[in-house]
Amino acid sequence: MESTSSSSSSSTHRPHHHHHHQHVVLFYRYFLPSSSTNQQLSSATLNLFRQNSSHYLPLLHQHQSTLCQQLGNMKGRILLSTEGINGTLSCSTEMELMEYIERMEGFDLIGELGVPPTSNHHDDANYSEVTAKVTLTPKAGSGHLFANIDWKTSTTNNKSSSSSQTQVDPFPDLKIQIVKEIVNTGGAIHVDEIPLDTGKEISAEEFHSILVDAQQQQEGDASSTDGSGMDDAIDGERPLKKHKVDDIKKKEVVLIDVRNTFEHAIGHFIHPTFSTTRGDSSKNDGAVDDKDTKATTTTTTDASPTPAINPNTVTFSHFDSTFCSQNSESLKDKKVLMYCTGGIRCVKASAMLKQRGVKDVSHLSGGIHRYLEKYGKDGFYKGKVFVFDQRVALDADSMLVVKQEEEEEKVVVDVGEKSHDCQHEKQQLQQLQKQKDVVGKCIECNIPYDEISGANLCSVCRDLILICPSCRITLHEFHCDRHQRWKDAYFTFLERFTVEELEKQKRELQSLHDSYYLPAKKHKNVRKTLRKQMEKIDARVDDIKVGNAVVEQNAKRRCRTCFESNDICDGRCWGFWKHSQSPHHVQGGGNGSTLEPIMEAKVGDRVTVGPNWNEIRLGGRGSQQDPVRLGTVVNIKSWASGGDELDCVAVKWDKSVDCGRRRNTSGTEEQQSEIYRWGVVARNGQRMYDVRRVVTGDGDSTNSAR
Repeated sequence: MESTSSSSSSSTHRPHHHHHHQHVVLFYRYFLPSSSTNQQLSSATLNLFRQNSSHYLPLLHQHQSTLCQQLGNMKGRILLSTEGINGTLSCSTEMELMEYIERMEGFDLIGELGVPPTSNHHDDANYSEVTAKVTLTPKAGSGHLFANIDWKTSTTNNKSSSSSQTQVDPFPDLKIQIVKEIVNTGGAIHVDEIPLDTGKEISAEEFHSILVDAQQQQEGDASSTDGSGMDDAIDGERPLKKHKVDDIKKKEVVLIDVRNTFEHAIGHFIHPTFSTTRGDSSKNDGAVDDKDTKATTTTTTDASPTPAINPNTVTFSHFDSTFCSQNSESLKDKKVLMYCTGGIRCVKASAMLKQRGVKDVSHLSGGIHRYLEKYGKDGFYKGKVFVFDQRVALDADSMLVVKQEEEEEKVVVDVGEKSHDCQHEKQQLQQLQKQKDVVGKCIECNIPYDEISGANLCSVCRDLILICPSCRITLHEFHCDRHQRWKDAYFTFLERFTVEELEKQKRELQSLHDSYYLPAKKHKNVRKTLRKQMEKIDARVDDIKVGNAVVEQNAKRRCRTCFESNDICDGRCWGFWKHSQSPHHVQGGGNGSTLEPIMEAKVGDRVTVGPNWNEIRLGGRGSQQDPVRLGTVVNIKSWASGGDELDCVAVKWDKSVDCGRRRNTSGTEEQQSEIYRWGVVARNGQRMYDVRRVVTGDGDSTNSAR
């Protein structure tokens, strides 16, 4: 699954014991009516589905949950919306994967979920005047929501993954969410606008052909195959569809990477020209520190390959506001090619550009995944591909579909290379090639480096960044490209700084704040962020001066996500990074020790602040007005620590207390539940309890944590 949206309904399923998950499938589909000649999803059925989304979406949620549990307890992430489905799943066997695909393709909305009671209201945001025109009664067989999905499969049993957790499943659990959009644009693109405005979807062969022809045009000989071009890299194979070079000469080819900055950093397509460098706009200040987000074009004599344009987005929802709005005018006379991981983001991204008047927009069908299946590292894509699971990133050749005869030939060659010297030489060549394939660079020292880790986050925006081990050990906090100007003044954790150092930081922050005044509206959020940090510094200085805080110059590095020190958390405690951080978690205890069992908890238990409550992250333990926090456990779930344990609790507090960053009120009198650790295993083998049970007047909850 390429991107996420805010959820209106979600569930997490407890993992079960099973064999290691080796098979992964990436898929999506926008729910659009079929053509008149193919009524697998009729307009009448789609209209019924959208008008009654509050009825159907929970049923689809349950359908996916049941199906995944039946097929070997599949794990992963699925987003469901009236506009479509977006997911990535893993399972143990290829048979389970194929059965999931077969049952999804055969699913019929009307045949399996029936027709709901007549409803005259429209209960979904994706209902529009387009769907309102359809009033026909749908029939069974016309509701194949998941037919004709482009199922992109891969395996985990290869050595090209960036993750050292070779036996960790791609996902810790199964999470299914009901959302407004399967790719979050903030409502910028409505699903009904896709057939009208989306760009032309082209195959991997067509995409490659355009780049080859553009390269030949740049070399001054459109028909040349003298060995210097990309043609020889794929043994002279020409794509299925040959584009006329004369057509391309009329327009400059512009290549745009629709993914986020950290994805672009470790791998991207290279533009086939060399004399004109289309700027990698990651050096601009970006969506948060956005002094200038326009793509740059500079002239250079450097013959190194030019990367595709990086729109410099932290999340896809910024693409329209920070890239399209500022660059659409300059792209109107260009031939635009777009790409993403699996194709889903390009559907909406191309529509954004076309709605702004850019007419010639095409996007890669099936995304990078399909391209690498065909060309591997011998094509125009260089570096690794970020995947949103525990594998983290894959080499370009890991998706290459090798012909059977080529595989057999390779086996014969390998059999003949059994000598130690040959094997050693082969390993050296492989290592040299691996270094050559690295396109990422450490943000501090600029050496080739492409290992992404959830522990390396920008202190300001929490964007993933590349930083090599040598540089990492010298720093307490890290800053992305957009916030390099802030690196000496903006820190999340202030306990190690003296009053003098804090006052110096505030002066630098004030200077930054004053530089973001024009245009005032554009930089409003940036100035707000800087003001909040200055207020935070003032509070810390006051605490030191009155004796409420002391300077801890030897303070340990902290996790930017959970705020725990690095002996407790290695930084990979969020998203798909969540896993067992401790060898103690292994059965029998990887170092000879065993884990203590998680303390009992049940829905309805009364709880208060526990022994591992982190005040920096969660807020104070109480106040004069409300000295004791009291709440009720409303759910018990998995924190996704890599095992079969239910190790976190959802708590509703009795009053609308200040829960720090965890507070998430709905705007009504009812306080929403918050998630807290209940036995999560830290790196040192300690069970972490943010809350503890309390004894009530009737004697319940007698087992208090610690």
